[in-house]
Amino acid sequence: MQDTLQVLELAEAWHQGQTRKGIRCEPFIHHPLRVASLLIENGIFDENIRMAALLHDILEDTLCPPEAVREAAGDQVLAWVLELTDRKDLLKSERKQMQVERAEMLSPEAKLIRLADKIDNVDSLEQDPPASWSYQRRRDYVAWANRVVKQLGNIHPGMQARYRDTQARVWAHLTGDVPPHP
Repeated sequence: MQDTLQVLELAEAWHQGQTRKGIRCEPFIHHPLRVASLLIENGIFDENIRMAALLHDILEDTLCPPEAVREAAGDQVLAWVLELTDRKDLLKSERKQMQVERAEMLSPEAKLIRLADKIDNVDSLEQDPPASWSYQRRRDYVAWANRVVKQLGNIHPGMQARYRDTQARVWAHLTGDVPPHP
């Protein structure tokens, strides 16, 4: 039987030494923890979804083999993680476009994780922005995240409201302007 603690240990081990791009260089594991927490805060208590949230970046950002995810969390969690994994063999611009194009085709569970991921990533642009990112690059990220979130469709009203509030606050911080709607 898989459990969330075992999955957290796997994520922590594979992300060890990785940091977020922000000024504080916080340990990367904080991001998947916040994504899982956002789901819980919004009434999503399914353990498999929580485990997939903890592992959502593991195949993309580490050398962790898919078999390790399957062994720790099972086939269903691996399937959701694979849905959320960008292809690193593509150019960054192609990967970003694929995220927009594929968003509506994700499973409902993967859509929830993607939405929580975007909430945390956009929030981080204000709370702990990447040191090398200009205001324009941060604005471009918010505009792109809005396109991804829009393509997710009506998946969870509470989380979508949270995203709208977050992106509006961050957009205003970056531009002093009224934010674009996702």
